[in-house]
Amino acid sequence: MKISLKEISSNEREMEFELAWEDIEKDHSKFVKKFTKDITLPGFRKGMVPMNIVEKKFGPQIDYDFVNDKFGDYYGAALDEKELNPVSQAELIDLDFKKGTPLKLKVKFEVMPEWDMPKYQNGFPLEELNYVIEADDIDESLQRLQENAAEVKVVEEGAKSAYHLVANVQELDNDGKVINESKDSKIALGKDPFDGDTEKKLIGVKAGETRTVTLKTDEGVDHTFKLEVTSVEEHVLPEINDEFAQTVDPDVENLEALKNKVKEELETYWKRQADSRLEEQIADFFIDKLKDVELPKTVVEEQAKNIYEDIKKRYPSEQEMDDKAVFENYKESAEKSLKWQLVKSKIVKDNEIKVEDEDINARMAEMLKDVNEELRDSYKKYYESPQIKDQLHDDVMNVKIMDHIKSFAKMKTKKVTRKARLKEKGQ
Repeated sequence: MKISLKEISSNEREMEFELAWEDIEKDHSKFVKKFTKDITLPGFRKGMVPMNIVEKKFGPQIDYDFVNDKFGDYYGAALDEKELNPVSQAELIDLDFKKGTPLKLKVKFEVMPEWDMPKYQNGFPLEELNYVIEADDIDESLQRLQENAAEVKVVEEGAKSAYHLVANVQELDNDGKVINESKDSKIALGKDPFDGDTEKKLIGVKAGETRTVTLKTDEGVDHTFKLEVTSVEEHVLPEINDEFAQTVDPDVENLEALKNKVKEELETYWKRQADSRLEEQIADFFIDKLKDVELPKTVVEEQAKNIYEDIKKRYPSEQEMDDKAVFENYKESAEKSLKWQLVKSKIVKDNEIKVEDEDINARMAEMLKDVNEELRDSYKKYYESPQIKDQLHDDVMNVKIMDHIKSFAKMKTKKVTRKARLKEKGQ
């Protein structure tokens, strides 16, 4: 086989390959016999037409169908010889073939570009966030528990400050047309965004009445909502004491124990947030180093579709988009995701990072630690199911990759107070 390869761009290749007639003659003869079995002509039974007559009458079609039938084999052999691994379907540019002559083909396809791994082993800066849990954080969590445990009283008179409304909500455009709506929305008066002047407009509203309010986003954009109130509720809050603590969590002895448990849960939550932010920093470091690497359009398009489909599964009401809009909206996210995947895969390969069964079992044991004993066997069976076990494998692998990368980082720790967190959220 004669093969010539042309580099069109960093991720596009054009390949011409030629097979001598002597190399494909047997394949062609076998195909003609197979083709003849389905042929019926006047004076002949099906499959009994002499081959020379078949070839005379159907020659061009036979040659075309033969190339279609054997293209995958010949193209695959050419790729193997050149040690190429395309990431797109081959685009046929030129074809020249008839019986007794060489088969000449020209195709174009995409490959992953060559790229150099950033030299992270030389050290790179990382900032690890240490979120400080304060008394106000614990009090805020207790207040949420208190609200969840409130006695709800439906009232006939108009709403007062701090009352709750149940309403059907319609968002209106500038012309008063409905652009979005939701049923049985819960509204807490006196709490953002239904506080201040907005709360005043809703004071006195009764079930069956309608109010229109305008809310301003963080960007300063006004949104108008029409509220059809279906119920007005007074939430009677229980006193926060030892009895309350045991009501919301029978496993604690008193209020102090509940506060300690809430603090531990908050520390766990904010530790996960810190780990997530740290991973984002690491990913951004590598992605920035690969900013000049151009990825194949086919691969980026497929990744953009995957991102969009995942969002659609989580948010079924997400706006429908055609393929062009999906690519335009998610191209940047797709490229970043793919580059980060490339980096992680190479780190795993170069450093022979592996996940053993004992690693997965240890992860399972950690997850089962906080599960009630009577439910532990059921949870264990669930974690051992193939799909969840694969997910655990990926989770453990990701932790090992992160640990490997962080071992080369120049780490600084930054304390983050409640005030700083609220400022970041714009509160």
